[in-house]
Amino acid sequence: MGEKFAANPVTGTGSMTVPIATSPGRSGFGPQLSLSYDSGAGNGPFGFGWSLSLPAITRKTDKGLPRYRDRSADPQDADVFVLSGAEDLVPVLRQGAAGLEIHEDTIDGYRVRRYRPRIEGLFARIERWQWIPSAADPRPQAEQRADVHWRSISKDNILTIYGADAGSRIADPEQPERIFSWLICESRDDKGNGIRYLYKAEDGAFTLRPGQQDPLVQAHQRNRGLASDRRRTAQRYLQRILYGNRRPLLTAQGQRPRRLRDLQGPPSDTAVDWLFEVRFDYGELDAANPTGTAEQPWFHRPDAFSSYRSGFEVRTCRRCERVLMLHHIPDQPASGGRAAQKGYEGVVRSTEFVYDDELDPTIASRPVYSFLAQVEQKGWKQENGTTTVRSLPPLQFRYSQPIPGEAVEVVDSTSLENLPIGLDGASYRWVDLHGEGLPGILTEQAGAWFYKRNLSPVSQRLRADAQADVATFAALETVASQPNASLGNGAQILDLAGDGLPDVVSFNGPLPGLYEHDGAEGWQPFRPFRQLPNVNFGDPNLRFIDLDGDGHADLLISEGDVFVWHHSLEEQGFEAAQRVPLPWDEEKGPRVVFADGTESIHLADMSGDGLVDVVRIRAGVHGREICYWPNLGYGRFGAKVSMDNPPLFDHPELFDPKRLLLADIDGSGTTDLIYLHAEGVRLYFNQAGNGCSEAVPLKAFPPIHNAAQVTTLDLLGNGTACLVWSSPLTGDGGRQMRYVKLMADGKPHLLTTSVNNLGAETRVRYCSSLRFYLEDKLNGKPWITRLPFPVHVVERVETIDHISRNRFVSRYAYHHGYFDGEEREFRGFGMVEQWDTERLDVVAGESDPALGFLNEEAAHTQPPVHTKTWFHTGLWLGRERVSRQYASEYYLEPGLTPQQVADQLLPDTLLPEGLSSAEGREACRAFKGMMLRQEVYADDADHPGATAAEIERARTPYMVSEQSFALQQLQERGSNRHAVFFSHPREALTYHYERNPADPRIQHALTLEVDAFGNVRKQAAVGYGRRSSPLSEVWDQKRQTTPLLTYTESNFTNAIDSSDQHRTPLPCEAITYELTEVPATGPAGRYRAEDFIEPTPGSPGQLRHRFNPPEVPYEATASGSRRRRPIEHLRTLYRPNDLGATAGNASLLLPLGQLESLALPGESYKLAFTPGLLDAVFQRPRAGQPAEELLRIADRNQVLGGQAADQGGYVDLDRNGHWWLPSGRSFFSPGPVDPPATELSAARAHFFLPRRIRDPFG
Repeated sequence: MGEKFAANPVTGTGSMTVPIATSPGRSGFGPQLSLSYDSGAGNGPFGFGWSLSLPAITRKTDKGLPRYRDRSADPQDADVFVLSGAEDLVPVLRQGAAGLEIHEDTIDGYRVRRYRPRIEGLFARIERWQWIPSAADPRPQAEQRADVHWRSISKDNILTIYGADAGSRIADPEQPERIFSWLICESRDDKGNGIRYLYKAEDGAFTLRPGQQDPLVQAHQRNRGLASDRRRTAQRYLQRILYGNRRPLLTAQGQRPRRLRDLQGPPSDTAVDWLFEVRFDYGELDAANPTGTAEQPWFHRPDAFSSYRSGFEVRTCRRCERVLMLHHIPDQPASGGRAAQKGYEGVVRSTEFVYDDELDPTIASRPVYSFLAQVEQKGWKQENGTTTVRSLPPLQFRYSQPIPGEAVEVVDSTSLENLPIGLDGASYRWVDLHGEGLPGILTEQAGAWFYKRNLSPVSQRLRADAQADVATFAALETVASQPNASLGNGAQILDLAGDGLPDVVSFNGPLPGLYEHDGAEGWQPFRPFRQLPNVNFGDPNLRFIDLDGDGHADLLISEGDVFVWHHSLEEQGFEAAQRVPLPWDEEKGPRVVFADGTESIHLADMSGDGLVDVVRIRAGVHGREICYWPNLGYGRFGAKVSMDNPPLFDHPELFDPKRLLLADIDGSGTTDLIYLHAEGVRLYFNQAGNGCSEAVPLKAFPPIHNAAQVTTLDLLGNGTACLVWSSPLTGDGGRQMRYVKLMADGKPHLLTTSVNNLGAETRVRYCSSLRFYLEDKLNGKPWITRLPFPVHVVERVETIDHISRNRFVSRYAYHHGYFDGEEREFRGFGMVEQWDTERLDVVAGESDPALGFLNEEAAHTQPPVHTKTWFHTGLWLGRERVSRQYASEYYLEPGLTPQQVADQLLPDTLLPEGLSSAEGREACRAFKGMMLRQEVYADDADHPGATAAEIERARTPYMVSEQSFALQQLQERGSNRHAVFFSHPREALTYHYERNPADPRIQHALTLEVDAFGNVRKQAAVGYGRRSSPLSEVWDQKRQTTPLLTYTESNFTNAIDSSDQHRTPLPCEAITYELTEVPATGPAGRYRAEDFIEPTPGSPGQLRHRFNPPEVPYEATASGSRRRRPIEHLRTLYRPNDLGATAGNASLLLPLGQLESLALPGESYKLAFTPGLLDAVFQRPRAGQPAEELLRIADRNQVLGGQAADQGGYVDLDRNGHWWLPSGRSFFSPGPVDPPATELSAARAHFFLPRRIRDPFG
């Protein structure tokens, strides 16, 4: 089927790609569809973790929920837009009368604003088209304001339109101008090919699955309205993709229209105008006859879920069941001696999905999320009213399961040393004191702080008796650098900046302020708040809650009829109050008082969208109810959602809200419930925000009494919660802390196995990044950066071929994880190690003798290949340390001085001059994910009997490669939030040691000049000579120690950039020279860019080559003196858009370096003969006589040129005796003597498909 699993070494996530069967379009212009799994993704129309690879433009919500102030004149008020697969979009600036201003034009009644990615690389023309409301427009004002779409024109002139109509937009159904996402709806090239994407809106229609209850009568649907309520219609589902249009989508003048409706006779969305159709079936099509039976209402998924990050509810109630590939091929009549051909109308292939609840019906009764269980591809044949279907074996998936722990673990006495009592939340408390993502134990005694670090992720290394990770703590240590604040007097430990580092905060006293963590293990000096509201921070009606999605805790105060909230200024304090009135009807919004003693009010994420909701739980004498009001942002909350199946926690008169805990037990993103019943702990899983599961009792837990404290936290650092019991009673001494793993097998819902039933099987194992962090710390190799949360990373990938009986294993280790708190981005890991095909004797208990793998036999054993790769994480450490932050970990050749070690490294990456500190941070961000260095070893000395020589040999790499980068600031920040940068490789240096550090083969590539579109204009390649030669002859020694240099200059055509056409320059000429005797001025005898180029006098922005050795012809010998010799010369010419019709010349080619919008290929040429080379070949030396002319100069034109059988077919392009080898040409009409007007007409009618090829011989 073509499925492939891969571990992303930068982020550690696992991904799998499953192609969706589609037919190729004309000239390859068609949808390239695949289903992609990402272990860090959430739920969607294809199940948990799976998504379809289609682009869209969406408002960014990572740093704040959208405000929809698009018509504001202040760019700072506007939301940030994100193009899928690209970056944040930044408005393009241009020079105006008052300085830099946003690039806007008015076209066809639209205000058109241009954008470009924050990190450039697409070089596309990206525009937002916003209709300007007009009284002359008959549409209602709301509809006019909602008329906003996007379009992009790629660098190869492919037009893509997003959200051209309401059907391809995700918008607030009650305020359509609040558009959250624009979906791809159209794509067209400049040759007349097109693709249409059609969507179906969510609605209240449904067909019940077997055993399924009516979803609209359940409690959680009460305030979502009737089936026809428009509030249900926000979500969009891709329904059809049409491509292979029968007629070119070009105007009569051969131009691509701005809109399809501008065509005379625009195509319909039916099979009449399209040859191919991809149809997505959500259960509305008949299983056996999808095209011949009327559609029925679609299925309603058992785990419908909602997201409110858009500021309104976007509810997903559908699940894709299959994708059908249809052909609409008409019958072809007999023509030109060709027999008539029968067409085809119907399905040809399908990709079908089966979910876990369809294989196991019991799952449907407890749906947390949908999980894709298998994918099956089928071939179809529909003719004469019959359908034949044949299928390939299914591709099957398995996931880690949410299995509660069954055993009570006791924290050993060594870990509890110096803890006389359990944690009471006052004298002893759980705190992640240094932002390591792992809670430790903090106590304050006599004004001093003491801290016990949590070492649980490496407990198996520290404790010989540990068979699995168990709770382990280090010895109690004094906090040497301690803020001058007392936790007992009201100081709090909070993360006000949202960067994962704690702040010690005091809101009371004469000078409220904070101590900020310094990023190491100390604290910065006290800093008072710049702005702080006059509120009682001890008020029981006050809560810290992120109300705008920016990751910072705002203040929320309940005051009867209003919510009062203060926007967070991070570590500067809080803004002035904003008041949000509350509705009188609690069904429409929360009417709660946080300090109300009659009901249990909580703040938790019940829907799984990452926002904190207001939750009310009643389970006493006033009845049972669990409801929540979803967070819509900025102090607004949505209509009440009453969850199905509210639990009966206890007898009404015995229910104690203090025994109720809220936590995400299974890592699904939704908050689950835990009740500490007198007869044992009971778990209630949140079913996608819709209801609660039946009680799942824990089989064991310590006795619960009033003195015990029970809390949920990630005690083991594996990303899942433990239920921790702690007691201050003396009778519990030595066992005062116990816990139960709520998820016994670690994080659930991760893809662990794929089987294609054709012999291939992939097994994946994950672990927490904290294990690597603590192991490195214990090994004396602390990370340069740290993560304030654990990241689940792929630790091991095992690929089994059951047919050939081979097994291959890749194992990973991660270092220097980095979270950018300013950008709220996890940037990945700075260094990743990978071991491929590890030996089975190293991994105890992993071999399965019954399988009998061939490559596990001694004769087939290969030592693991150990690869170390360093990546840039975008970390900003100042201009002096842009890309050398990991240099201390690099391989060092033995015997080098510190200066020699530094000289072996490439120069540090340079940043543009004049950047501010904020722009410098943004500039470094442009390098994120780029590889800095890679070292490849073989671990063949990893066995007990290895000798010292073998160990030293194993420590020497086979290969080391290193890169440095250059950065251009394409646009300064100006009035925008961000500047625009473009980065590209500057130098690449590779050492091929082959385990011999004294004699590496060294290759060096230098990118000397890059144009504004990322095209490399000048580059050099160096193969350095050996450091010393063992040969005895001086001539041989010089040959082996002399570097070999080539230098290439490339020229490109003009760019095309108009309102409807956009194409970046294409190659038109490249000349490569061999250089000799050019001195190297860089460290360690290496070349620098300055050895080859320098600014052009009078034009500092342009570069020229600085070496001026004489140019010798190709046939001359360049060695032994400082010369440059051309060794390759290429040219490419292009045809005009009109194919020469205007000039009446069918063979017309554009001059060298010119290009028109269609970029029609003309002919390419390679220099074959120079006059000197011809002289050397066709002149025979004669002793004492003039050379014999084997081919007279006068006859060369006749022999080399021309297209007859006895002629060479070469071309003298410049009329100077240089003969070029042409590539041949393609034409767009079948007649060999067709005039250019005929060819142009045929080209436009047939999508510029070549109809005739003419080789160099005619």
